[in-house]
Amino acid sequence: MTSKLIIGNRALTKLGEQRITSFDEDSKAAETLNSMWDVVLKAELRANVWSFAKARAKLAASSTAPAFGFARAFPLPTDWVRNLQVGPVIVYPRPDTRGLFSVEGRSILTDLPAPLHLRYIAVPADTSLFDDLFVEVLACRLAAECAEPITQNSSKAQTKWQEYASAVAVAKRANALERPSQAIADDTWMEARGAARDHHHHWEE
Repeated sequence: MTSKLIIGNRALTKLGEQRITSFDEDSKAAETLNSMWDVVLKAELRANVWSFAKARAKLAASSTAPAFGFARAFPLPTDWVRNLQVGPVIVYPRPDTRGLFSVEGRSILTDLPAPLHLRYIAVPADTSLFDDLFVEVLACRLAAECAEPITQNSSKAQTKWQEYASAVAVAKRANALERPSQAIADDTWMEARGAARDHHHHWEE
């Protein structure tokens, strides 16, 4: 079963470093990995659309409406990383939702009715749910991020970023990743909201 420790040690092996027995042990490698784990994990989940991390939710509206611009605020799920679809209109990959909603803080502001249907990328609660190719990509990314603080070798970091790019390419060929990453439409109330509402209702496959 894949664990946080297995992934961390995979990253250390890529750096030619000694393995650790725990993320809490008193060592530079453990301290560095522990400090970077959450940030690097969420960064990778946000950078690429991993099939295994997709989730759906019906959001309830907050009792407090936005100060202006939108009718309702919907608190995001606690495991939210990025949107795939808000309501019935595509958010990813084509930014055709200008003015339909805005992500502000930990809420989605919109005029859409409650409950708000949301498809999104989530942080899986259990590392055993990670796709095998994601494990490799995450280990490569951890190795790249940790290379300089652990080894004081900047050239090793560059090499690990190259390994990361290769691992991402393999995942794409295996269909573990779905489309090239691009900016998520997250426009404010000031933009032409009427234009977005004229689009046909589509779903991202």
